[in-house]
Amino acid sequence: MILLHGTTRRRAEQILAHGPDPHFREPGGQATEDGFSMYLDHGPFLFGDPEDYAHGKAREFPDEGGPVNSIVLQVPDEIVQKAATDWFPASQGPFVQFDPGSGLE
Repeated sequence: MILLHGTTRRRAEQILAHGPDPHFREPGGQATEDGFSMYLDHGPFLFGDPEDYAHGKAREFPDEGGPVNSIVLQVPDEIVQKAATDWFPASQGPFVQFDPGSGLE
């Protein structure tokens, strides 16, 4: 499946070099284990499209190199299916949430 993720340049470079960081903390934020979310490439985009999301993050964190409208990844179907949980079932639509134990690895 083709998945999209909007973010800032600094974060995109980190994700592409090392993969998603399950311990990522936004500047000034608290440590979390929120996982990593992406959208199927065809939408609909429940929380705004990846481009809008990237521009919002770039406004919020202006020292991170501006928006990266979409990291585009091809992810095997079996990995996407691991992300399906009671909280984020595959039937919910185009939002895919990868958490520890649910496809993030």
